[in-house]
Amino acid sequence: MSVKSPIVTITLNPAIDQTVFVDQLVPGSVHRVSQSRRQAGGKGVNVATMLALGGAEVVASGFLGDANATIFEQHFSEYGVRDAFIRVQGETRMGIKIVDTGINETTDLNMVGAAPTVEQCAALRSQLLELAEPGRWFLIAGSLPDGMEPRFVAELIQALRGTGAKVAVDSSGTALKAAVAAGVDLIKPNEHELAELLGVELKDFDSIVAAARRLCKEQIPNLIVSLGAQGALFQTAEAELLVRAPKLNVVSTVGAGDALLAGYLHGQQLGESFEDCARRATVYAWSRLESLVPMLPQGNKLTKRLNRISVRELDS
Repeated sequence: MSVKSPIVTITLNPAIDQTVFVDQLVPGSVHRVSQSRRQAGGKGVNVATMLALGGAEVVASGFLGDANATIFEQHFSEYGVRDAFIRVQGETRMGIKIVDTGINETTDLNMVGAAPTVEQCAALRSQLLELAEPGRWFLIAGSLPDGMEPRFVAELIQALRGTGAKVAVDSSGTALKAAVAAGVDLIKPNEHELAELLGVELKDFDSIVAAARRLCKEQIPNLIVSLGAQGALFQTAEAELLVRAPKLNVVSTVGAGDALLAGYLHGQQLGESFEDCARRATVYAWSRLESLVPMLPQGNKLTKRLNRISVRELDS
């Protein structure tokens, strides 16, 4: 596979994200918003954007409401992302993110969006299979539209992997469980999503590592567990790394996990080593944490950041 072969991101339930910033979020009270941004969003869209910023070729697919698709079309044009979304009747949902700058926490309010028909689901599946080829990465990211069964995700994964393509999934709940049962090449849960997936309580770092090891040994070849300020755990059956950026001036955590995954997939596309993929992933997340809009340093600045990443190999 050529390194120029596009990565395909699939966002089944995208959102127009309205992010507002307040000094302190107090339920039941009136707040003065210090900053506000409105942008095309959804996990797969966020990943596609960071991939494009890194110079990767990327195709963004999924479902978009035809009544308010313009903001996405402008976004894809600006960042050089190929738009392969299936248009469905109605509006793409809104997502409101309230960032409490005092404690750097984000509260999400996710609304219900337009639902695809059976025919539109079939059209998406056909489109994706036409794009599939051995070794090409596909990412299924985010929640499911209203009325879509997790079975659709499982069947899509099996069909894509049947062509020799590789499939990554970044989701939660029943969608993630269905994906894991179907067989995927990579998942990226946070510690809470990992605990939910396995039906266990993860009390500390050691329990997270043990759970990740078991999952990699039994079901998933590649696993990334985002750990917030602690960094991220990168796990395969052969190696496990705890990777951290230096102390940051965090502006917003919105999209940081998506940037982490984008960096790892880009490294995979480029044929980098496991450690270098983890470094690239962490730099992409670092860059997103320090900006309200997607951004990524280039050239020597990117190299310097890669060299500042802390990588610790864990004892087995």
